[in-house]
Amino acid sequence: MKNKQKAKFSFGAYLSFFTRFPIPWWLFLLSLLLGFANTEVVLAVSNYLIRINKGELYNGVIIGYALMNVFNALLSMLINLTGGYGSALVTLRARKLLWRKILHLPMREVERRQPSALISGLVNDITQASLVVQMAFNTIVSLYSFFRCCWEMYRFDGTLSLYMLLLLPIAVLVFALVGHLQYQMMLRRYDSLNVMTTFFSEHISAAKHVKAQAMEDLEVTEGLKAIDSRYKADLYYAFMVAVQMLSNSLYNTIGTIVIALCGSDLIRQGKMPETGINDFSTYKGRVDQYTAEVLTHYQTLKGTQGALQYVGVLLDGPEEDPQAGDPLPDKQTAQDIRLERVSFGYIPQQPVLHDLSFTIPHGKVTAIIGNNGSGKSTLLKLLQGIYAPDSGRIWLGSTPVDESKPCELRRQFGYILQNNPLFSGSVRDNIAYGETGSADQRRVEQAARLADADSFIRQLPNGYDTDVGAAGALLSGGQRQRIAIARALYIRPAYLLMDEAGASLDHRSDAAIFRTVREELKGHTIIVVAHDMRTVMDADLIVVLNHGELEATGTHDELLAASPTYRDYLKKQGFALPGEEAAK
Repeated sequence: MKNKQKAKFSFGAYLSFFTRFPIPWWLFLLSLLLGFANTEVVLAVSNYLIRINKGELYNGVIIGYALMNVFNALLSMLINLTGGYGSALVTLRARKLLWRKILHLPMREVERRQPSALISGLVNDITQASLVVQMAFNTIVSLYSFFRCCWEMYRFDGTLSLYMLLLLPIAVLVFALVGHLQYQMMLRRYDSLNVMTTFFSEHISAAKHVKAQAMEDLEVTEGLKAIDSRYKADLYYAFMVAVQMLSNSLYNTIGTIVIALCGSDLIRQGKMPETGINDFSTYKGRVDQYTAEVLTHYQTLKGTQGALQYVGVLLDGPEEDPQAGDPLPDKQTAQDIRLERVSFGYIPQQPVLHDLSFTIPHGKVTAIIGNNGSGKSTLLKLLQGIYAPDSGRIWLGSTPVDESKPCELRRQFGYILQNNPLFSGSVRDNIAYGETGSADQRRVEQAARLADADSFIRQLPNGYDTDVGAAGALLSGGQRQRIAIARALYIRPAYLLMDEAGASLDHRSDAAIFRTVREELKGHTIIVVAHDMRTVMDADLIVVLNHGELEATGTHDELLAASPTYRDYLKKQGFALPGEEAAK
C-alpha cells in the first residue's frame, strides 16, 4: 500500500496540494520584503564591526553599530510575527480542507484507512503544509542574502572570494545528498507516528474491554512495539542531524583553512592589509550563514514532501458529494423500498449479501432476522446509501438510492444502533443533533418522553443541560441508549431503522418504548433488526436472511409454513409451534 501511495503522490501532486486552499500571500510577501531589508541591515552591522575591529572607535561608528543591531532585532521580530501568522493561517486552512475531505470520504474509504490514521493525518501530518510555504519564502530571502553577501565579499577581495566560491559545489553536493535522505527520514518518522497514534487511539478508547479481559500485560507489550517504531525513527533522525552538523563543520573548517593559507599569501605579497583575514572572515561568516540557510531550507522542503505524502494521497482519493444526485420526493410522501438483486461485500471476494430482491412496504413495521454475519446491519446501511451495492439496485419509490442526493436520502432516516455514539456536550445537544437551526426544547422533551428518557434526564444535575462526557461516558449504557432513541425520534423520520435498539435495555422497557414508537410514528416505515422474537412476531412483514441470502418474507403465520430458520428461532426462544401444541 505504501508503495502505491508513493507512486500516486508525485512532486507535481505535492505542489498542486497548495492550490487547494487560499494562502495569505500578503503576509509572506511582507515577510519577504522585511527579510530583504534585514539583509541590508546585517551587512551594515558587518561593516561597522569591521571598522570597530580596525580600532575606529568613534562615536558615530559605535552609535551606528548599536542602531543597526536594534534595527536587526526589530526586523527579525517582525519577520517572525508575519511569517508565524501566515504559517498559522496556512495550517488552519489546510486542516479545514482535510477535515472536509475526511467527512466526505466514502465509508469504505474511511474504514480502509482507519479513523485513527485519519486523525493522525489531521493532527500531525497537515502541520507540515505551513512549513513548506514559509520555507519557500525563506529560501528566496536566503538566496538574496547569499548573493548580496557574496558581492560584498567579492568587493572586499575578489581573489579570495573566488577560492571560496570554488568550495560551494562541494557544499551543494553534500547537502543535496542529506536532503534526499531527509525525505526518507521524515517519511519514516511520520509513518511511525501514524502507527503509534493509530495503536493508542484504538486501544485507549477500548480500555474497559482491555481491563475486562485482564489483557493489560499483553497490551503493554504491543504498545511498546509501537513506541519502539517511533524510537527507531527518532534515532535515524538524530543520526541525520549529526551528519548535517558534521557536513557544516567540515565545510566551515575547509573554508577557514583556505582563507588562512590564501589570505596569508596575499598579505605577504602586500595585496591585503594585515587585518584582511579577520575582515574577510566577517563577510565569509555571513556567506556561510546564508549558504547553510538555503541548503537547510531545501532539506526541510524534502522532509515535508515525505510528511505530506499521506495527506496528498488522501486528498487525491475518492470523495462523496452530499449534494450530488436527484432530489427525493417530500419525505411525508410514503414510498416503498425495493431491492433488486442486491449483493454486497466489504471485501469483494467475500460477499456478505447475495442477490437480495424484496420490497419493504411503506407505513408498516418490517422485521429482519438472521444468523450472526448474515448482513442484517449491512442491509440497513445500504438502504441509507452509506454503502453502495456491488451489484443490483435499491429503489426508494421510483428513485434509485444510488442516484439520489445523499444528504436528502439520509435525512429521511432515523438510525438507532445497538451501541450509539454520543458527543461531548449537553443532553439537549445530543438529542437535537442533526437540527440545522436551534434546538426546539418542546420537541426535545417530547422525543425524550417517547424514549422513556425524560424522567432520568430531569434527575441529572443540570437536567437537559447536563454534559454527557466524551462519548457519553458520564451516563450508563441504558441512559445512552434512551438518548440515542430520542435523537432518532426528534427528527420524526419517514423511515426509522432500529438495529438491536433495545439491546442495552431490559425487555419491559424495550417493549414499552417500541409500542410507544409504533403508535407515535403510525404511518411511518419502521424497520427493525432484532433477536427477540416477541418483537419480530408483531411485525407487518418479516424478512428472513440465511447466510446473506433471502430465505423467505411474509407474516408470522406465513413464515411458520415457509421458513425453517424462522421456526428454529421460535423454538430456541421457547415458543411452541402450532403442530407441537396440537401434539401436546
